[in-house]
Amino acid sequence: MAVTFLKPDKIITTENGLTIKQKIIPDSLLAPKDVASWIKKGQKMKPCAKLNNGTGKPKAVTVHNTGDIKVASGTNAAEQYTRATYNGNMSGVVVHYYVWDTEIWQNLREDERGWHAADGSTRRSSQRKDGSTLGGNLDTIAIECIGDRKLSEDTTAKLVAWLCKKHGLDPKTDVYTHQYFYARKQCPQYILPHWITFLATVQKYYNAITGKAITPKTETAGRTYTVKHGDTLWQIAQTLLGKGSRYTEIVKLNGLKSNVLMSGQVLQIPEK
Repeated sequence: MAVTFLKPDKIITTENGLTIKQKIIPDSLLAPKDVASWIKKGQKMKPCAKLNNGTGKPKAVTVHNTGDIKVASGTNAAEQYTRATYNGNMSGVVVHYYVWDTEIWQNLREDERGWHAADGSTRRSSQRKDGSTLGGNLDTIAIECIGDRKLSEDTTAKLVAWLCKKHGLDPKTDVYTHQYFYARKQCPQYILPHWITFLATVQKYYNAITGKAITPKTETAGRTYTVKHGDTLWQIAQTLLGKGSRYTEIVKLNGLKSNVLMSGQVLQIPEK
């Protein structure tokens, strides 16, 4: 049986040279089957609600990684993931953008909520120092960078930079990992090991389209630490932050529910 590929409803080009194929999930699209516990057969395929308490103004961007997949001749992974979403084959995951190499497919409007962060309808402390809070699903634009591909990651960094400029966001404080909202999820799994480098790339592309000439020092974007077997929060805090009990800052920054750590877990570390 021949596969019918999706066609974008609209194609736009950004000021930094990205081509975005828009195939926005309509509010009227209903699940053809039971998709997830929150999407039963006949229910809407997306939240149909606006970000940020109904204002539609994004507070941040969340970066994810999903697996690379084999696709039929004549299409690409970003189109196929979009098609899988329409067909109810994504287990209830609904994001704003899929990125594969230079292909970008947009599934949600930037002012509406998705289902991607596994944090329900909750908010936690943000990376900003103004006491503000945010939720992954409630307040952020979600980007799925497909596979462990350098070109996909670079395109994702350009997309994040463009979204930050468009929505008045700061790359230093308003770009998040999936893990920030759901600590047990090692996501974006391919980008996490060099998250700071990724943020520096975002900043570079942001500077290029905003006319900023100076790139902030790397440490202003935060630091990461990969948990080793037997590590405790107290030990990590002592080693990286100096004497004193600052492990509660690590707990707060990473949204941890307990002091139990998993080997391989990547933690965001506060500045000294």
